[in-house]
Amino acid sequence: MVVAALFVLLTQWQFEQSTANQPRDHAETETPVALTEHFEPGAPMMTDQADQMVTFRGNLNLENTVQVESRVEEGNLGLWLVSEATVDGAPDGYRIPVAWGWVEEEIEADTAELTEMFEQATDVSAQDMMEFEGRLIPGEGPTPNTNHASEPVRTQMLATSQLVNLWDQDLYAGYVVAEKFTVDSTEHVVSGATDVQPVDVAPQPEETEVAWLNIFYAIEWFIFAVFSLFLWWRFVRDDYLKDQREEELDELWEQHWRAQELQRLRDQARKEKVAAEQAYRVYHGYSSDDQKDSRES
Repeated sequence: MVVAALFVLLTQWQFEQSTANQPRDHAETETPVALTEHFEPGAPMMTDQADQMVTFRGNLNLENTVQVESRVEEGNLGLWLVSEATVDGAPDGYRIPVAWGWVEEEIEADTAELTEMFEQATDVSAQDMMEFEGRLIPGEGPTPNTNHASEPVRTQMLATSQLVNLWDQDLYAGYVVAEKFTVDSTEHVVSGATDVQPVDVAPQPEETEVAWLNIFYAIEWFIFAVFSLFLWWRFVRDDYLKDQREEELDELWEQHWRAQELQRLRDQARKEKVAAEQAYRVYHGYSSDDQKDSRES
């Protein structure tokens, strides 16, 4: 019974896992929260932390910038411009990569030219303390295909573990796709009037996907539970039938013993009767012929 109960619990757990780790409700992910309260630096990003709109105050350091290949914007393939940003309130001076623009073709630009591109695209001075608002995305896996000769450095993946070495700076294990830059309570966005276009990353779809493998496992655990109950029933039934058979054998043995005992007593009584008759004849001096005559008379 304990094993069956355990299998039932495993069935329930598998059913729960079949719809677990699904994209969160947009009402939650699209409501901006403070980055420093939502996600700690130096820790891996969990599912319930990714895809969240976050805000933080800081400066954009365009000296540390990379361009990331194979980024699609409105069906066109281009590159992201990703720069290092300070995070006000982050422990130990941790910083975070910020994807702030999309370009159709690879660029060649130094820090001054990148600064000019950013300021023209957003109408914000790169030196200003600003509040970033964007979507928090987990970092990607690193790749060896990095072009260090280009300026800015060109990479295939946006891997924070790789940027730590490129920028020699402690970074969050994720990046922010910036949508708004707020300075002195004024919101600014990448207008798209220049060659730099805004980066658009849509939230994860809300559709619940069923993990059929977990459903299969749940059914399997349920079958195990039914089978364990069947085994339990068979054990109990066999034990009950065994007890019944032993009782029947006990009754049969008792009847047999009684019949044997009754026959023994009868035989013993007959022998005692014969012995008594013989003793009587001897006592009274009867011969066997006299006994025969007395019987005939």
